[in-house]
Amino acid sequence: MDKKLKACIEYIESEYKDKNKKASEELISYHLQMVQHFQHERLVHLIVTMFFALFLLISFAMFIFMSITLTKCGEILIIGTGLITLILLITTLFYAAHYYKLENGTQRLEDMTRKLYGRDWWKKRK
Repeated sequence: MDKKLKACIEYIESEYKDKNKKASEELISYHLQMVQHFQHERLVHLIVTMFFALFLLISFAMFIFMSITLTKCGEILIIGTGLITLILLITTLFYAAHYYKLENGTQRLEDMTRKLYGRDWWKKRK
């Protein structure tokens, strides 16, 4: 998804070279469709990231609880829960990094929307 987002941003920027004139309706329509697509993708990845983080917290709590309460005969269960917690931690970190890139790219597309419509009102205040 990162490559698609980057390619989309580069395409829109290459099509809209002249910042002083208004973009074509076709370019604006395509751009808005892509913004909607990436916003939907961002929402899906946010939900998945939050569920993985929730599962990580539950797994970590189980690991701590088992470590405290189980005796020597429960070592395999503790090790298994620890491995699951480690796998969920790594997966959650990768999902968070991917979501971060997706969020920043989508924000950049939304900034480009204002440029395409010629509505850079925040730059006039400086």
